Amino acid sequence: MHNHRIIKLLLPTLLLALLATSCGTSKKYVLLNDVHTPHEYTSPKRHDLHIKRGDDLQILVAHHIPELIEDFNKWVSGSDNSNSINTYRVNSHGYISYPIFDTIYVLGMTCRELEEYLERRITAEGRAINPTVHVKINNFKVTVIGESVTGVFEFDEENVTIFDLLAKANLMSGENNIRRDQVLIVRDCDTTLRTDLVSLLSTDIIYSPYYYLQQNDMVYVYPSKTTIRRSNQLLDYWWSRVSIVTTAVSVVTLILTLFNKKD
Repeated sequence: MHNHRIIKLLLPTLLLALLATSCGTSKKYVLLNDVHTPHEYTSPKRHDLHIKRGDDLQILVAHHIPELIEDFNKWVSGSDNSNSINTYRVNSHGYISYPIFDTIYVLGMTCRELEEYLERRITAEGRAINPTVHVKINNFKVTVIGESVTGVFEFDEENVTIFDLLAKANLMSGENNIRRDQVLIVRDCDTTLRTDLVSLLSTDIIYSPYYYLQQNDMVYVYPSKTTIRRSNQLLDYWWSRVSIVTTAVSVVTLILTLFNKKD
């Protein structure tokens, strides 16, 4: 009778311990697990991309009299018989070779700043009055390195978030189980490389300078503990579980022995 009573007392304790472990695990697994709903969050500030060395800039000049700006638009034919505007590579000194104006120093400018500069200069030199210039970084890419996913991912748009990368690189699938509380970002800041760790578990990521990615960012995703256990620590993992069970059985046996002695 005493034994049955002790077991009944121990079972709820063990169940509560399991539930507590489960809750702790979910907070280490679910993205943005501190999000409140319904709730309105302030929109994160978009960081305008600054032109870097090696960027391919697509520059299109438009005007209501197309003949006036023909020399600024270099159309090239593709292998699929389509036409596109030629791009201008930013050299190691920060310059591009641009029609009519020869070379232009663009390093550190945003696309909008370069657009405004060209619009003013084309007007000032009498080429066309009030033209419209559109500048786009054509080779926006982010490199991902990890145990299960490694590759270079290109984007057409400029406002790319870290969650866009997660989706495109398929980093959240069952096979690509990454560590969510620790993602390494390596950012090229012209003369330096900046490194930082970010967590995908908290809404703090929304207001991080790494929420919006920049061209040539490198993202290293650490393998999750589950992935490590499955790969090279499987034996250690199960041995630790066996040790826990063995310890629990020993404790229960000791308690039962003590109560039996009292009887």
